[in-house]
Amino acid sequence: MNNDIIRYVLEQSGGLLIAVILIVRMEAKLDGLTSEITRLTDTLTRHLIFFSQSGKSEK
Repeated sequence: MNNDIIRYVLEQSGGLLIAVILIVRMEAKLDGLTSEITRLTDTLTRHLIFFSQSGKSEK
C-alpha cells in the first residue's frame, strides 16, 4: 500500500513538472509576441503620424 501511494505521488509530480515547464515556455513565447506587437504598433503609429503631417504640409 505504501509503495502504491509513493508511486502515485511520483507519477503526479512528474506530470505537474511537465505542465509547469510547458506553461513557463508558453509564457516566454507570449512575452516575446507581446513585445513584437508593441514594437509594430509603435512603428505603425509613427508612420501614420508622419504621413498625416506630411499630407497637411502639402495642402
